Amino acid sequence: MELWSVKPHEKLSTKGRLSRDLEGEAVWLITGKQGWKWSGEKWNKLDDVEIFEAPQYMGEPGISALKYEDDFAFCKKNTDVVVVGRARSYAKKPVDTMECRLLVDEHVDKTIKIVGQRHWVPHAGSITVSTSQKFIERETDYSHALGGEHYNRAGGGVATSLKGYQERPVPSVFYPDENWQLNTNKVRVAGFGPLPAFFEERTQFLGTYDEDWQENRRPLLPKDFDMRFYQCAPSDQQCKGFLLGGERLMLSGFSHDEVLDFRIPSQAFSAIAQIDGVDHLSDMPLHTVFIDADEAVITLTYTGSVVCKGKEHLLANTKIVEREAACL
Repeated sequence: MELWSVKPHEKLSTKGRLSRDLEGEAVWLITGKQGWKWSGEKWNKLDDVEIFEAPQYMGEPGISALKYEDDFAFCKKNTDVVVVGRARSYAKKPVDTMECRLLVDEHVDKTIKIVGQRHWVPHAGSITVSTSQKFIERETDYSHALGGEHYNRAGGGVATSLKGYQERPVPSVFYPDENWQLNTNKVRVAGFGPLPAFFEERTQFLGTYDEDWQENRRPLLPKDFDMRFYQCAPSDQQCKGFLLGGERLMLSGFSHDEVLDFRIPSQAFSAIAQIDGVDHLSDMPLHTVFIDADEAVITLTYTGSVVCKGKEHLLANTKIVEREAACL
């Protein structure tokens, strides 16, 4: 028997990791992941898909936009659907503004607007922006969205001085009815990618780290820690519960000549972990749908968990089994 490992599965790449729950009890997290790549004619199944044990950033960790969140979320209540990739104008026609759309049947319908490059124009002690330049490809990650404060330190367009504005590019990723303005209270952070743990949309769920926590809980998480912290997709990209299979996903604005169209497979998995000779069963809901539009790759991540109850040293022989999928 091999301690703290997951047996290979014919459909999934597999990996396990020990974690801790709110009370410090050991929890065995089991992840299975699969992926497909679009050939231009059909989706081809990938033989192996990397399972990430730590967040992967596009630049400096903790400051730049996040590309992948780790694949061992302790708990999720909804399937996250996240997209990374550049916006691409139809037929490579230069445009100064375009829209990208993500659609998942009965769960997600989101559009964002991409604006061409602009620069800051100081004017009469204030600041404004130039007209936008035309483009055929443009980045869509959060370093190009509104930011500069705690809710998106990777972005720009929020500052307290003219110099502060000019230190970061003019934001170019917005919701369709919004644009940069000096009063940014009415402008939301827009994007399709995973939210880093330092974004306000996630940190609001971290709980209270006060003197009482210091004296009575540390190093455990606060009593008011909210599991919604583990959802890495923006709230408007979180499904209504877990995707069960059969749902259609469509992505437009990320290719010069086509709409990416994918149907979530109707499949379901469970993990069986043997602890001290006893089998423990855990369902593995679909935690994350990840689309890399630049590479035309889609991955699905299924994760389950087993509480070890102080016997993690006796954990062995974990396997993933396929079970009958629920009907939509």
